[in-house]
This record gives sequence, structure tokens and C-alpha cells, in this order.
Amino acid sequence: MRSRYRSLYRTFSMRDTDQPTYRFGEAELDPQRQQLRVAGQEHYLRPKTFSVLVYLIEQRQRLVTKDELINHVWDGAAVSDDTLVQCIVDIRKALGDDSRQPRFVKTLPKLGYHFISAVEELRPNGTVEFEEITSLQVEIEEEHDPAPLAAPQHRLNRNQVFAVALAVLVVLSLGGWFALHSRKPEAEVKLPRVPGKQALAVLFFENRSGAPELDWLREGLADMLIANFSRSPKLSVLSRQQLAVLLGARRAQQIPLEEALELARKTQAEVIAVGSFAQLGERVRLDVQLHDARTGRLLTTESSLADKPELLLSQVDLLSLKLAGYLGATPPEPDAQQGLAARMTNNLDAYRYYSLALEQTQMFQFAEAIALLEKAIALDPQFALAHARIGYVYAVKWLEPEKGKPYLAKALSMAERLSEKDKLFVTAWSATANNDSARAIEVYREIIARYPLETEAYERLGLAYYRQGKWEEALPIVRQGLVTDPERKELYNILGYLCLRLGRRDEGVAALQRYIQLAPNDPNAYDGLGSLHQWFGEYEQAQTAYSRALTLNPELHNAIIHLGNLYVWQGRYSAALEQYRRYVQVARSDAQRARGYSCQAWVWLRKGALAQAEAASAQEKKYAGNGLVWTPVELAWQRGDQATAARLAAPHFAAAEFERARERGFLRIHHALRGRLALKTGRADEALEHFRAALRAPAAEWNLEAFEDCLANAYLETSRWDEAIAEYERILKINPHYPLVSYHLGQAYERKGETARARAAYADFLQSWREAEADIPEIIEAKQRGQAGG
Repeated sequence: MRSRYRSLYRTFSMRDTDQPTYRFGEAELDPQRQQLRVAGQEHYLRPKTFSVLVYLIEQRQRLVTKDELINHVWDGAAVSDDTLVQCIVDIRKALGDDSRQPRFVKTLPKLGYHFISAVEELRPNGTVEFEEITSLQVEIEEEHDPAPLAAPQHRLNRNQVFAVALAVLVVLSLGGWFALHSRKPEAEVKLPRVPGKQALAVLFFENRSGAPELDWLREGLADMLIANFSRSPKLSVLSRQQLAVLLGARRAQQIPLEEALELARKTQAEVIAVGSFAQLGERVRLDVQLHDARTGRLLTTESSLADKPELLLSQVDLLSLKLAGYLGATPPEPDAQQGLAARMTNNLDAYRYYSLALEQTQMFQFAEAIALLEKAIALDPQFALAHARIGYVYAVKWLEPEKGKPYLAKALSMAERLSEKDKLFVTAWSATANNDSARAIEVYREIIARYPLETEAYERLGLAYYRQGKWEEALPIVRQGLVTDPERKELYNILGYLCLRLGRRDEGVAALQRYIQLAPNDPNAYDGLGSLHQWFGEYEQAQTAYSRALTLNPELHNAIIHLGNLYVWQGRYSAALEQYRRYVQVARSDAQRARGYSCQAWVWLRKGALAQAEAASAQEKKYAGNGLVWTPVELAWQRGDQATAARLAAPHFAAAEFERARERGFLRIHHALRGRLALKTGRADEALEHFRAALRAPAAEWNLEAFEDCLANAYLETSRWDEAIAEYERILKINPHYPLVSYHLGQAYERKGETARARAAYADFLQSWREAEADIPEIIEAKQRGQAGG
């Protein structure tokens, strides 16, 4: 789970090849002079220790494992861990760093080290590079520098730490360089006014123990209260996502009561819950106060003492019931008897992993989320909702239903550990896994009717309609969800893609930019924006967005392959192949590896390199297992073997495959490929009907072949010049740089005998593909035809 520990960073200037001098905190490191100065004083480090520090700084965007450090610094020589640890100790001493509350070098026990400070780079030519660094780290064990150890004291989860470090550096460069630190304005988060409901905000708890290993409970305890209060039909509660947006960079700070009241008023909350916790030996004391958010008046105080860590969740349940009772909002039976301990888990660590997994899912870090959920299940095998969430990630988010079904079935077999609302969600996810979208839609509508503030239901229902191509029906559902929760980033993501489908470019960009505002460190937000820019032919903006996504997460699968597809759309085939190879390298499943090799095969087919295409296709088939593979069909056609192509294509169009394609939103690909088969086998009218059906289905903008030009190309191939020209011109209104459209338009005009228009179309194509590789067949022919005057 290496990427789980990766720092998220943004770079604001271009790197050059010269080795820079690094500045961080009060330190300055000059690798060329082997010099380290701290607060103006030079500090000597042994050569290997110096090399360790330089390498950690150079690789600061990620975790560096112990093995990697040893291999790099000692060139693979036999070196003990103690030698490396002593280097880290020496580095900390020189920098004045503390292993328990590090500012520079973070230890991730049993894994490695991570340089976490913001760094300024000074280059020989006088340029300066600044970085903005945001870290999200989970430390499983706390490691100390070698020193005599005192007798251990009992502490809650002393080997488990959830630390969130947020450092923001914004740079302004004018006629030289200087840095300007600023804080973003607080996001506007408001609770809806609902008759019969009290609006309640729960803020993060205060850690009165001062123990950093307990800091995760600041957010964890607030999350537990939010989860319990949300079960009451008489309360409208600020969600965990809304609370995180509201606090922004102040999440790690203790908020004074007056400021907390002001924040609560901005959310339209009527009541605010603030709390604290303190460790007393093995016991943990909890204190929670309810205040009138409008006047600040103390309404009530409740306290509880958990004798053992495993009793903490039960104590939170009791506190929640008491506080809800004071507000006249006790959950109805049987919900009142089903607190977190009863319906989720009574294992605090399992709950923590579950909570972290939800955050990873929202960041589209699905492999990381599954790993965390598996840890939760290992600690509590009866954690039904953890099983359900794994099934959800596989079946709903990753579209791998067969992997998700066993987890969803396991969760439903433990229905007594699920709330009524959770049962409905798991039922809907199971329907999706079983390709029963009608049932899923029915259940999501039931959830909305019974729990109108449950924003996730709007999200899933909108996506269900979206995948069926019912964009106009999905739009009001998504917008209603945003009325319920204006800060739900996932809804802005869906809204952006709906606008892409409906041709509403400006509204789509605005939706995805709002997504970025709400989650500036979520790489998926930039990936979505890149997809929208790409679809509308704004390739430079698309590349910038994809690059930003990959800066935040260099192993984000979607952004890697989308950038590869963008390069294909620009005729930059070698760059595309490099991205697809990278995709295979970081793939975490055979399905992903198969997709990476499939894309490589398609590029080689475009280049006419059949041997390379066949090799890539063989790898695709290897990783696809029993799944169907189309590239052998294309290979057979290019070799003129129509019979083999038809035989290999037939299984793709079975009734079961059509249903699978329809449920997963792949109908455009299904009809486009079926049309290709019909056209290749002389059934032109049937082919045209399939191509028209393909265009009525959702666009496959995420795919290497989007098939927007499938009908136009069929018209061209069947000598229907006017219809081909009309289709190509339609596409150019959407995307003036759609791949090969201007080239094919030139062919259509040429065959119709309109020489001047043909020449202009070829010129447009060459201008649009000015970054394309010179040896691409279409580039060569366009130059020849244009020079020949059509």
C-alpha cells in the first residue's frame, strides 16, 4: 500500500537538469558542495548520511523504502537496518527534528522514510522552484531514534497513529522572486432548513492528552457522533465531508468556542456539539457540550469514561443517545438500540480503518480503500459494513461485479449488523453487481423517499441513469442532490460528465472546477476536467489537467491511460505507448493489465505494425483470462482473413454480452464493433443501423476509440459523400481537433470532386496534428494530397 503514504504535491515552475540547492525550514542543502547549513551554521554529515538526506529530498513526493535507500546510497552492499537508522538519527540531530512530531523526516515503520517539509529549489541560473505540499499519512507504528528506553506506559493505540499534516505554500514571482503565504477563504457550507428538524454541527474534538498518537480521535470521535446523530429523523447533521470542507486547513487546529460558534452560524446550524477527550492510564474520558449556536448558551454537558479502548465506541453510543434525548431527537426503535458498536463494530481500530477507507474511496484510491477495509475485517470478521464496502468498490466503482458479489452476500448474511438504511444501500449495490439496474434504481428511489438528506442515494441514482444514457433524467436528480448537500464533490463530478454528454461545455467546466475547489488534492478532479477539455478539443488544457492529476498521484490509473489516449488523439503514438506501458507497470489487477496491452495493440494497428500489435494482443489475451478480446479480430481483418475475423467477433455479440454492455454503459462500443463486423462482411445497411445506435448511446470519451466518427466513416466507405461530410462537420462543431476527422473530410471532398475544399480540409488536419509523428500514414498522405491539389 505504498501510495497510501504518498505526499500530494504541486509544482509551480519547470524543473531543469542542473542539481539545485534546497532550502527548507531554516536549512539550506547544497549537494554539489556537500554542504548543509542550519540557521546559518554549517553542520557536518558523513558522506553516506548526506547522500541519504539528498535522496530523500529528491524523492520527497513519495515514500522511500529502506531497501531503496540502501540500494541507492550503498549500491546494494550488505548494510544493516541499524546503519540506516543511525543515518536518520544524525540527520534529525543536524536539522533539530523530532521523530515523534517530525517536521522534516517522517518514519513509516517497517516501510521506510518520507521527507515531508516544503522545499524551495535554487538553481544555478538563478531560477527558483517552490512546491505546495499536502501530506496524508497513516503511521501504523511509532518508531523512535535509538536511545535507552524507559519502562513502557499503557496508552490507547500507542502503536497506531493517524496524522494529518497540511502545509500550503503559494508563490508569486515578479521581476525576481518572493513568496506570499495566504489562507483560502472558508468554504460556504450550509445545512438545509427542514421543518421539524434541528440543524446540528459537530466539530472535531480537543485532544487534552496532548499525545500525538491519539490525534486521530479528534476527527474519529466527531465522525462517530455524526454517524449516530444522522440516524435521527429529527436532526439535520453536518456531514463529515461538509465538516472537512468547512474547516479546510484548520482541521489540525483546536478551534476556540467563539470561532466554533461563528463557524456553526455560517452553516445555519442551530446547535453545535463540541467535545474533548483525555487519556487516564488505559481509560479515556469523553466530554461533550451542546451549545445554542445562535447565542452560545450552554445547553447541556455529558461525560463518559471508557475503562478499556474496546469500550470507547459503546460509550460514544451512550453519549449520542443522551444528547439526542436532550434535543428530543432520540432515534426510533430499532435504530435506538443499534449504535456503532452494535451495527458496525466494537473494535476501535477496525472502525478507524473503515473510516480511512471511506476517505480513500472518495479520492478514487480504490486499491488503498480495499486494503484498509480488509484490515478492518481482519480485526472484526463480523464487520458487515466493511464487507459491504469492499463489494461496493469492486461492483459499483471498479465495475468488477464478480469480485464484489461474495462481499455483498456476506454483508447481507449479517443483516442484524446493518441499519435499515445500510441494508437498502447494500441491496442496491447487489442489484448493480447482478446487472439489475431497474432494481437498483427502485431501491435508490426508496432510500431518497425515506431518507431525503442521504446524498449518496442521489449520487448513485444519477449514475444509474447516466450509464443508461438517460442524461436528461439524471440531471435533475444530481441537482436535487446538490440542494441537499451543496458541497458533495462526487455530485459535481457527475454533473461535469452529464454536461459533457449534453454538450454544455461551460457548465461542465464550472462543475468540475467546483469539484477542484472542494477537493484541491483529489487527483480525480483534475482527471475529470482533463476528460472534458479533451472531448471538446482543448488538448493543451486537457494535458495540463492530466499532468496535475499525475503530480498529485503518479500512479493514478485513469489519468495515466487518459493521457495516453490524448496523445493518440494528437497523433503522438510513441508518447501514447509510453503511457500505456506505464499503466501496465502500475496496474493492480489483470483486468487493468489487459486494458493497457489492448491500448498498445490498437496503437500498433494504427501504425500498421502488425507484429508488435500481435505481441501486445497476445499479452492482452493472457491477462483477460476468459474475457473477450477484440484486437485479434482487427488483426485478422488487416491480414485479409475475413473468415477468421468473423469467427472471432461472433462471441462478442451474444445476448448476454449485449446486456452486460448495456448495464455497464458500454453500448456505444458494442454497437460500433458490431457495425464494423457488418460493414466488413458486406452488410452495409445493418452496419449503418448499428453505428446510428452507437451514437445514441453514451459517448466512450474515456476509451482510446471514442467512436464519435463511426457513422461518418461508414458513409465514407460506402461512397455516401454528402452524408459523410455532414457527419464530419457535426463532429468538428463539438471538437475541431477530433482525431482524423479533418483528414477523412478531405477524402470525402476529394472523392466528391471538390478539390479546393479537400485541400483546405487536409491543411486543417495537418495544422491540428502539428505535433503528430511524421511517419504516420495519414500525415504522409495528407501532405501529398494537399500538395497535389487534391
